[in-house]
This record gives sequence, structure tokens and C-alpha cells, in this order.
Amino acid sequence: MNDPSSDHLAALPSLERLLLWTMRAWVLGHCHGRDAETGIRNVFDRLGTPEAVASLDGFMTALSLGARRVLEVNCVCNRTLSDDERALLCAIGFEQEEASEDAFNLLTPLISERAAAAACISARRLAVALQSQGYWLQPATLGGYRLALSRFAAPAGRSARTLH
Repeated sequence: MNDPSSDHLAALPSLERLLLWTMRAWVLGHCHGRDAETGIRNVFDRLGTPEAVASLDGFMTALSLGARRVLEVNCVCNRTLSDDERALLCAIGFEQEEASEDAFNLLTPLISERAAAAACISARRLAVALQSQGYWLQPATLGGYRLALSRFAAPAGRSARTLH
């Protein structure tokens, strides 16, 4: 039986959990030749952001082609959040706040500079698609990046749309 104290995903907001699931499904599909696109498309269709499928694919492709090492992206059923997964979610959060330099700096230890530039473009497109439907990441919930990302709180007068 799983130890409830090791369930890192329970503390994540729904949007972050969905993005994490799409990233994990993408890796599963590409590594094991499974059809992950249908499930990924269903997630983004449900959010009203079908254009995000291509953006996620671009983001993940840049990561896979430019990785400096094997990135720890867990199985969709895993209840823990790796440091690499946290960094990927934070990079999208940085792009959502138009902090591309921060996203780039976060990604370059993981992937080449050229790949980081491409990943940031795709992450920005993904962030814009989410914003267009009122979805905002809540990076303060991502643990180790809490202080660096505290400025991501929604500005006064703007309510963040949440998923239930």
C-alpha cells in the first residue's frame, strides 16, 4: 500500500496535475509506442485549449532532443513529483508571467541552450493558450521554487480559474 505522506501530487492544484499528466503521457507514448495523443488531446479539449496539444508536443520534443542527461519524468500513475518535473512546470509558469529569461535559466541545466530557446517558445504558446481560457498556474505550490516564484500570485482584481 502507498504511503500517503509520499503523495506529492495531492498538494498540487488541478491544473498543475493535468499538465504533469500530459507531460508524463507524452513520454510514455514516445518511449513505449503507445497512443498518448488521444488522452492528451482530451485533456486540452476539456480545458478549451485544443491548440495546446501542439505546444506541449513542441515543448517535450525540445526537451527530448536537447537533454543533457536523462530527465526524470515519471509514469502517469506515480504519485511523487520529481525535481525535473517541478522544473518543467515552473518553466511553463515563468512563461505564463512573461519571464522568459527565468524559464530559460531554469531549463539550461537540463537541456542545451538551443533546446531551451525552443522549449521556451513552446512553453509560452502553451501558457498563452491556458491564459486565453482563464487558467493560471500556481507555482507557489511547487515546493522548492516557492520563494523564486512568489511573484506569480494573480494580480489584484484577477481571479485565477481553478479546476474541480
